[in-house]
Amino acid sequence: MYAKISKKGQVTIPKAIRKKLNIDKEGGLLFLVKDNEVRLQGVPASPVDQLAGSLKKYVKGHTPLEKVRSDIQEKIAKEIVEKP
Repeated sequence: MYAKISKKGQVTIPKAIRKKLNIDKEGGLLFLVKDNEVRLQGVPASPVDQLAGSLKKYVKGHTPLEKVRSDIQEKIAKEIVEKP
């Protein structure tokens, strides 16, 4: 199958291939590059990914994942520095 690449480097994956790789709008692709060839592997959405955002209306406030990671990294760094 042939697919045209957009000016932004985007490609629309034909429906037949998405179906064969078992990916939908929530799934993804893994690009496996070897020599001058690229192999695509379908990565279906996990149940967690499919539920993401579904509880948004019940949340009064949330902490972004990047903030959580940053806080954990800071805590680990402080523990390392404070070790005797």
